[in-house]
Amino acid sequence: MPSHTDFTHRIHIAIAPTARVARVARLLRHAFDDDLQPFGLTAPQVGLLNRLVSEDGLVQAELGRRMLIEPATLTGIVQRLESAGWVRRQCDHENRRLQRVWLTEQARAAIPEIHQVQDRNRKRALTGLSTDQLTLLEAMLEQIEENLLAERNE
Repeated sequence: MPSHTDFTHRIHIAIAPTARVARVARLLRHAFDDDLQPFGLTAPQVGLLNRLVSEDGLVQAELGRRMLIEPATLTGIVQRLESAGWVRRQCDHENRRLQRVWLTEQARAAIPEIHQVQDRNRKRALTGLSTDQLTLLEAMLEQIEENLLAERNE
């Protein structure tokens, strides 16, 4: 029969990787937020801007779904970006109940520099990892993400 110590050790091992992922995510976000201070932006705001770089004029609700952000939280992010001149909102021409979000010229002009900041932050975090390690890390994180999304969509 396994001892209490064996059981506790197994639980600790099972929990530790997820706790570390959460800590690393917080550290990444704080470092990125610090790097974004000159722009007056936060990591979630840049995430939204990046979505619009890929597909400008998305419906606000669709942005929230893609970013896994609750509607009320997304509304606050969009409002702050709009007040600061990074995005503009406009009613959809076919369905006036839908709000589309568009990048402004201010955002388009700053995006290349913001991407440089992202690249520096990413390189700083991944320094010392080989290509094989990065490939493995990406595969493992993708599997974790798929597991959690599958559970969320059940």
